[in-house]
Amino acid sequence: MSNFKRWEDLTITDDFMFCKVMSDPDICKELLEILLHIKIERLVFQEPQKSFRLTSESKGIRLDVYVEDNAGTVYDVEVQTTNKYNVGKRTRYYQSMIDVRVLDKGEDYRKLKKSFVIFICNYDPFGKSRLIYTFRNRCDEDYSIILPDEASKIIINTKGTIGDISDELRAVIQYMDSGSATTEYTKSLDEEVATVKADEK
Repeated sequence: MSNFKRWEDLTITDDFMFCKVMSDPDICKELLEILLHIKIERLVFQEPQKSFRLTSESKGIRLDVYVEDNAGTVYDVEVQTTNKYNVGKRTRYYQSMIDVRVLDKGEDYRKLKKSFVIFICNYDPFGKSRLIYTFRNRCDEDYSIILPDEASKIIINTKGTIGDISDELRAVIQYMDSGSATTEYTKSLDEEVATVKADEK
């Protein structure tokens, strides 16, 4: 069966469409603020479908949306529509490639930037029905100790039902899952999708 999808049938969860919509810095900034429940002053670097490869022999990656804010925090946002049962190691590899890029030869490890790797999945990779799964490195012997590596991996499950989240985030998850726009922000996403589809280029 062909994986071909008609242009008019593309949605926000298609890689190309997601990257085009997130090229708008205001839309991208607001998405991050809603997903992470934070405030960002401004984005200073933004590159959709950014490619990384260490050597010609190493496995390269292409990040859907890679951005940095004025505080030096790095964000990678990915849309995943196919469960390849590798989300754990995939987020690990993405994180490592980002770290290698931001630290120059001879620099102190303390210069590694705070980072978030965010996967928005239209399936539940852990089967626990949670809307959000947040991962940070913790001490097995004392869960109150978090390794201060400032690296977070967040999985958004658009099929989830469990979790106390904001109404804004719930609306974004609903839009990513069904295309139903119910808030000002999700309506702006829907309008941007329509704008991209109307662009003859």
